[in-house]
Amino acid sequence: MNHTSDLLSSSQRRILRAANSVFLEGGVMPISLAAVADQANVSRSLIYSHFPTQHDLMNGVLQLHLSIIARVNELARRSPSEKDALTQSALAYFDGMLEEGPTLALAPNDSFLSGRMNEAFQAASVSCLHALARAAKRLFKVSSREAISSIVMLKSLPDEAALLAWSGQIEAEICRETLEDSFRRAIDSMTYHNAVYPAG
Repeated sequence: MNHTSDLLSSSQRRILRAANSVFLEGGVMPISLAAVADQANVSRSLIYSHFPTQHDLMNGVLQLHLSIIARVNELARRSPSEKDALTQSALAYFDGMLEEGPTLALAPNDSFLSGRMNEAFQAASVSCLHALARAAKRLFKVSSREAISSIVMLKSLPDEAALLAWSGQIEAEICRETLEDSFRRAIDSMTYHNAVYPAG
């Protein structure tokens, strides 16, 4: 668990876990505070005392998932090769979302949080994106902008795999195997272009 969530009280943690669950049930924000209070077994007034607005509450939920981003960032920086960095990061991201729920595949893109996302979460996400983009830039031999675009595009694979596995549409093990194969194929197809059309 990350340092930020270690600082939470037990009631805050219960509220955030319940809010995460309620969000995943509906997939949209704002969420029902009555449902959160019921799942966390707390009063709505206690929710408001810890999280005065729904934006505060959902930013708290995102903070619960920072450990997934930290793990991806670590793999991106320390993997022995660029291909391993990208593939292992995608699998770690998928595994984290399967364990904690695919909140990271949904919440950051919801218009409800537009312009109101926690700065610490944004900074961690951007740092991770840049670490992955550096690996992509070296592997694909592209510009920084193209590398970032490729990472944003590749991120859709573990996002969709996690959503399918979490919803029970496809078994998690099959999703993971398919994700790994699809990710490697996507990387191969992106590096193949350089072999056929060398720079210069």
